[in-house]
Amino acid sequence: MTGPAPDLRCNLCGGTEFYDFKSRKAARCASCKSFERTRLLGLFLQRVELTRDTRVLHLSPEEGLYSYIKERVAPENYVTADIDTRRYSFAENIQFIDLCEMEDWPSDNFDLILHSHVLEHTPCNIAYSLFHLHRILKPGGLHLCIIPFLKGYWDETFQEIGEEARHERFGQHDHVRRYGRKDMGAHLGKIIRLPDRYDARDWVSEDELRRCNVPEMTWAGFTPSTVLQLRKEDYLLTTA
Repeated sequence: MTGPAPDLRCNLCGGTEFYDFKSRKAARCASCKSFERTRLLGLFLQRVELTRDTRVLHLSPEEGLYSYIKERVAPENYVTADIDTRRYSFAENIQFIDLCEMEDWPSDNFDLILHSHVLEHTPCNIAYSLFHLHRILKPGGLHLCIIPFLKGYWDETFQEIGEEARHERFGQHDHVRRYGRKDMGAHLGKIIRLPDRYDARDWVSEDELRRCNVPEMTWAGFTPSTVLQLRKEDYLLTTA
């Protein structure tokens, strides 16, 4: 049910009306359609200095984040991309990208790479996708992303197992892997430098988190909403 949510304000569009989504109260902004994790990512993004000259690659762009970045970055420097561009009618000049075929993307090209809940969908070795994302990041650039960390252990398959089996194993019918918390250091942590601990309150105040209706259960620890702030050198697989 849509309606005003007392004391809540979307940090991306300024909206004050939210509606419930499944069992989550006031989860989605009625104006920009942002979910809680999108607004959390936005709180981290709003601490990044964006200028007209900042080169941004935004994968699977969310409408609220798109509008925020578009106001600050010159159109020629803001690249949106997805493997299915038809899903993003609001994004002007969105480009096709396949994170399993990235050799043609130029190196050292972006100051900021941004995405949320993308890398559980890519049907190839995750080290490949992460290598190329960090290759095309400029020295000193920032890779800001949300990778959904779940309970249990790492699991992955590229075989055809059916939507029901994928939902059971990975949490969604179109996921190919799960990032389990119990062995994250032995898998993802061997590819990128993960923080020893995570607490959003190290960067964002509790008042901001509450005002944007970011659930307290996602503030600390590795969750489906954890925001990673990675640098080019945080990709660990190198022969140098």
